[in-house]
Amino acid sequence: MKFSIHTGNHGSSLTIADTVCFIRQALLDCGHEVQINAGIRSDRVNILIEHFMDDAAIELMKRGQDFGSRYIVIATEPISNGSFHGGLQRQHWHYGDTDRWKRRFDGFMRVASFCDAVWVLDESMLASYRQALPGAKVLFLPHGHVTGFGVVQHLPEAEKDIDFYFSGTITKYRESLLLELQRRGHTVLAHEQGAAPYQREEWQSRAKVCLSLRLDEANLIPSVSRMHYHLHQANYLIHERYELPCALDPYVLHVPSAEVVEWAEAALEVPDRRDVAEGLLQRFSEGLPMRVLLPPLLEASLKHQVPAHPMLAAA
Repeated sequence: MKFSIHTGNHGSSLTIADTVCFIRQALLDCGHEVQINAGIRSDRVNILIEHFMDDAAIELMKRGQDFGSRYIVIATEPISNGSFHGGLQRQHWHYGDTDRWKRRFDGFMRVASFCDAVWVLDESMLASYRQALPGAKVLFLPHGHVTGFGVVQHLPEAEKDIDFYFSGTITKYRESLLLELQRRGHTVLAHEQGAAPYQREEWQSRAKVCLSLRLDEANLIPSVSRMHYHLHQANYLIHERYELPCALDPYVLHVPSAEVVEWAEAALEVPDRRDVAEGLLQRFSEGLPMRVLLPPLLEASLKHQVPAHPMLAAA
């Protein structure tokens, strides 16, 4: 089949690079033809990544169906109180912008009404999305192993000069843990998403331990994309344990929330970090290959189109 990964609604931002590359490689591993395009293609199945803020662009996508365009949309955010991130992180500059998140949610609902399928990133998100989209085809997108996704060239352990590395939105909770590690005399490198690929690869090559931290104490849904990325890079990862399970759990080193700093410090003393990380990557590649996981998902998504729910069509 022929696919097009649409990036125009994100302004081709670096923040979606991991998802775009993952989907592209998964499709290639299964023998499909795939392109990355800023516009919609009527001769291909268009894979969209949620972020719909432009009414005119949404309407253009909808009219594209008249020319044969088909769509799968990837849902990335948790639904709460009739919005994305509703009522969460009210004081945060990004997650606390309730008006913007509500507009983004409403845009997603309009787009979902004419898509063949909605893919969610974590199984725990299925119930809320199916409730919000009755009659739509809401399916789980597994984050399995793909070829060509690992790019970090690790330095020998003796040459690594960054104790801890974290990439992601900085919240008060995350900042408190990172500052505590700094206070204890460790070298910590943390940055918001969107760094240039060469910067991120360089920093990880020099990092002894990478961190996967909750958004805040109340956050229940694990960051599957972060876990997936670090696995492919064979990074030695300390992952803060979440209450909800994830398919990647068997391949990640989980630590209790109350002991993140202590476990992180202990990880610096592990003599065979590279062997551990490489071993987890090998187990992951054998246990969850996307060449096996993706075909049934595509068949379920595109075998036939589920009619849009009347309420959604009017949204």
